[in-house]
Amino acid sequence: PGSWDVTEGATIGSWLDDAYAHRGLSKVEASRRWGTVGPNVLDLKKPTPVGSIIQEFSKPFYLYQNFMVWTWAPFWYYYMAIVNTVVRLTGGFVVAFFQYGSDLDLYRLMVMEGTADVVREGEVVTVDQTDVVPGDIVRLRPGAANFDMCIVQSKRVLVDESALTGEVHPIAKIPLDPADSHRTYHPKTHKSSTISAGTTILECSEGQNIEDADLAIVTQTGSFTAKGELLCDVLSYERHKFKFDTEVQLILFILCVEAAVLLSVVFSVLKDHWCYSWFYAMFVVGTVLPPLLPTVFVVSVGISCKRLQRKRITCTDSRGILVAGKVRKAFFDKTGTLTKQGINFVSALEGEELNNLTASKNNAESSYVCQNEIDIELQIGLSVCHTLSLSADGELVGAAVDRMGFSAVPNSQLLDENTVSFDGEKIEYLKKFEFDHHTMTQSVIIRHDNNVTVYVKGAPEAIGKLCIPSSLPSHFEAKARQSARDG
Repeated sequence: PGSWDVTEGATIGSWLDDAYAHRGLSKVEASRRWGTVGPNVLDLKKPTPVGSIIQEFSKPFYLYQNFMVWTWAPFWYYYMAIVNTVVRLTGGFVVAFFQYGSDLDLYRLMVMEGTADVVREGEVVTVDQTDVVPGDIVRLRPGAANFDMCIVQSKRVLVDESALTGEVHPIAKIPLDPADSHRTYHPKTHKSSTISAGTTILECSEGQNIEDADLAIVTQTGSFTAKGELLCDVLSYERHKFKFDTEVQLILFILCVEAAVLLSVVFSVLKDHWCYSWFYAMFVVGTVLPPLLPTVFVVSVGISCKRLQRKRITCTDSRGILVAGKVRKAFFDKTGTLTKQGINFVSALEGEELNNLTASKNNAESSYVCQNEIDIELQIGLSVCHTLSLSADGELVGAAVDRMGFSAVPNSQLLDENTVSFDGEKIEYLKKFEFDHHTMTQSVIIRHDNNVTVYVKGAPEAIGKLCIPSSLPSHFEAKARQSARDG
């Protein structure tokens, strides 16, 4: 299948136009695109027990084990050949069974089943999700998303992105902004309007009419979706070589050299018939390279795979388990996520108060203590400068830093998408700008007491670039870095 660029020759304004959003593709155009991109599937052959067994016993060391068994069987060493055969067959079947379970779990992750409500020629029709093509207008409904989409019309959409990003809290999605009508859609720039395949839609408006329903345009299908690219990376991943891999190859080479030397010694010392010398030499080789040695590693890896499955971890490369056993130290860049879930609001300081910042130590944990109450302007800023929304049950939905900052102001309340109550007064949103990863800022325009005000928040260095240097507190950058280091 090929890809289809829905942004080619199209702007956001053309997507938001009712003539397209409420009419969708024609059946002829949808059929033409389906012929180019193919069905919306992640093509992976379903694993079978027989296939897993064949794959396991096709590994090279089984050939060596079979050779040794055939060498032992004709002589009075046949009982050892029987024991060896039973052990390696049992180990091979066990490992094949465990690997089959892991492959089946991965296959279930890739399988996409169900139907989708698609707008075709102005009518909503239900089609199999495999028949959805890029450019289709679909009506959102709760459940798993099987293709990448961009929202063009909605009232309230909540999405669980934990399967792709690890974010534990639902994310509110909004439709594309008409103010960007002249721009071209990009999934990173318009992340707040993007629903990726592999995520789950928790809440949306399921209107029966096209005008009342939440609609989205399909941007990618099949292996070109975010889910497809992620699984392709997992399946095509080539493990880096570790010192353990090099040492194993070196030891195996030394043993092979030793076996070859002893083999030549046996033939040179024994003056008996060459057939007797051959079998005697094979006994010596079997002592240097025990046939059951690989089985020990294989069975241990199979048992480890089973333990990982119980913890809902699928292992696509069982060889990595042996390397993982050699790990002594691991370094993570997400220490806050690993050690403690969530964040805490400490303080908000205004202007020169930053210079009076003091740190207190308690049980090896540092926290800042603000000597004064939060400035009123800062309180309003915390109440309005965010991307929070309300779920159907009235819970705040959005980034953790926004939720903690908003909750730190006790006299603020989010009434709806466009209104915030602060100290009993209503503040109206005139415009919200989503967080921009390039500028590292997020801003809002509000109306309060007949005054229009702009609030901007972001990374200290980004805010510093926007301000007149003389208006910044003294040692602003040094204080900001020190605050980040001390947590």
